[in-house]
Amino acid sequence: MIFKTEKSLILSLIFLYILIFGVFACVRHYDFQTQAFDMGIFNQSFWNSLHGHFMESSIENTQGVSNHFGMHWSPILLTLLPGYAIFPSPYFLLIIQTVILAFGAWPLYLLAKKVLGESGKRIPLLLTIAYLIFPALHWVNSFDFHELAFLVPILIAAFYFIEIKNWLWSIIFLILAAAVKEDAILIVLFAGIYLILKSNKENNSWLTKQRKIGLAIIISAIIYFLIATKLIMPAFGGGLLHLSRFSDLGETPGQIIKNLIINPALLINTIFAQQKLFYLLWLFLPVAFLPLLSPISLIILIPGLAENLLSSWGAQTAGLYHYDALLIGGIFIGAVYGAKNFLNIFNSKEKYLRWALIILPITAFLMRSPISPISFPIELFRANDHWESYRQIVENMPSKASISAETHIIPHLSNREKIYKLGDEPEMTDIVIIDGSDLSGFNNEESFQKYADSYMETGKYNFTAIKDRYFILFKKELPK
Repeated sequence: MIFKTEKSLILSLIFLYILIFGVFACVRHYDFQTQAFDMGIFNQSFWNSLHGHFMESSIENTQGVSNHFGMHWSPILLTLLPGYAIFPSPYFLLIIQTVILAFGAWPLYLLAKKVLGESGKRIPLLLTIAYLIFPALHWVNSFDFHELAFLVPILIAAFYFIEIKNWLWSIIFLILAAAVKEDAILIVLFAGIYLILKSNKENNSWLTKQRKIGLAIIISAIIYFLIATKLIMPAFGGGLLHLSRFSDLGETPGQIIKNLIINPALLINTIFAQQKLFYLLWLFLPVAFLPLLSPISLIILIPGLAENLLSSWGAQTAGLYHYDALLIGGIFIGAVYGAKNFLNIFNSKEKYLRWALIILPITAFLMRSPISPISFPIELFRANDHWESYRQIVENMPSKASISAETHIIPHLSNREKIYKLGDEPEMTDIVIIDGSDLSGFNNEESFQKYADSYMETGKYNFTAIKDRYFILFKKELPK
């Protein structure tokens, strides 16, 4: 009876989450809060795939790669193409991302019930609620669309099947996890290490079935990672392109590893910066630091923590973007096993754990969530002349014209073959949309004016002004 009651409650909370964040994410997009990087990129890649230009993105072409699979190897995106063909819109991507993240709560609940058994009583329910109000999850859901979000529920589901020894489904979900993105493959590799270290010792053989599976996963993940980064991504014109974020440590993966080994102080100074310590605090506090009570589960977090903490790019440890999707699944898996260890050690203290899993998640939600009632962005639901002007501009854009525009307009016009951030276009486009109050991407007003003049001096463009702030340059002969 308790399980059925909890089941109904959890399903209700999942649908409530979908409703709240489905509306919130869509309103953000409607009000021009999404950006070229990354909402525009994904929407254009999907649209181009349906129109004969497989996963191509002119927005990413400014980084020297015209195909999204050259930037990131994410074959799981192909599973969304049929749905996108029916509903070809950024709203489809935002809604499906919300649904996927919400249903991560279900395998988490099943995992917690299995691991904790009767000893946990309400702990599985509280952990599931903590997941649904986890601030980092909310920011992943809010900040545009990213394939990395899919890793969260997939990884949790994989570990549920590992726990019940259903190896077929656990491997299927680990394959899906590897398909999310090239760096997610490393988490699968460490899941193999986890299996080896946590293998049961029911017989005298060191090479148990679980360890054999773990070893196979490690070998397969290494091979897959090398194929993805050395063959597939270069075939699409790219490769591992974001190593510049680790330039303080070295120029190549080999240099980075070498420098960290021979210079431990470099590692310590990089990781123990103030922002990064606060970042870790807000990741672990909402789950009462339970993963720390299950050291073996922390293995799953090593790739994500290394990627974020070793980076010199502040966005990766700001806690406001999609990068935490590498960690959220592992954090809650660790929290489940940490709760089990807590109850094994302090069985009579379960009420303290229950209170911790009530007070700390709610505190973190109120202080950090983008939908916290303390700092809720109510302005998104109010009339705004700026956004209404953008809407008026977007509605009048011809569908086949190439466009250069400000970053917040691009996602709304990315259902076309060519669109660029203002000033990044490799050649003059058919239409240029300028917000005179936004000089983003330009060093100063002089360079901004020089850019606009370069179009007008060709004599090929007509000029339209809206409210003395928005300026649109139309090519006299637009494609039909």
